[in-house]
Amino acid sequence: MKRLHMTFPLALAALAVWLGLTLGTGRLLGGGRQQSLLESVAGGIGPGWVLAALFSLGLALASIDRRAAGLRAPETWKSLRLVLPPLLFSLLMLLVAWAGGWPPAEVLLVVGCNTALVAVSEELMFRSVLLQGLLDRHAIWPAVLISSLLFGVVHTFNAWASGDFGGALWQSLAASLQGVGYAAICLRTRSVWPMVVVHGLWDFALVTSALAAASTGEGSVLPFAAVLAVLPLCLYGVFLLRGSQR
Repeated sequence: MKRLHMTFPLALAALAVWLGLTLGTGRLLGGGRQQSLLESVAGGIGPGWVLAALFSLGLALASIDRRAAGLRAPETWKSLRLVLPPLLFSLLMLLVAWAGGWPPAEVLLVVGCNTALVAVSEELMFRSVLLQGLLDRHAIWPAVLISSLLFGVVHTFNAWASGDFGGALWQSLAASLQGVGYAAICLRTRSVWPMVVVHGLWDFALVTSALAAASTGEGSVLPFAAVLAVLPLCLYGVFLLRGSQR
């Protein structure tokens, strides 16, 4: 198979296809019915997320430079220490989420599969394919900021699938800030896989917390804590990329 040189126009075209697979597939199979994010994640394995993850993986594997795409192990194992702050925070979020109980095991399994698919899909699309295409044209900081902004903008489309416009805007803001930290760690470790793990744990903690709170009729404080927590993650990314040029 001919390898792809990942340019910015090609990455944007891939992003449009990815967005159609992620949002359009579930809406089409659901007969056009809107579903809340919790219903989508806990209701069964999402076919759109499966297709989007496979598409992103296939595109990253087709890249002419798999190291640039972040598909290999971290460049040095010492660089993994850079992942520890967001990883420990994600684990702490998970402990807080389960402190008041957790959903049934079968629900946890479905949520775990879906959040893993989302983590693989989004990290490969934004921190592998899109960031690689941007770096083909721009220096590090413009590439990181543009990819993070697009990561946030894409989350506003969740309003089309769920009907929750306010929630989608908050997700967009949080995702943009998260994107800076995630991109910085991917660039410093030269691997996308550590952030796939962190991203999956983060989403799993948020969703299981919200489901546990919904089952008791109480509001979960974890999503609000997570929104406040993404700002330090963003600043951590700025710190990691200080002085970076190309």
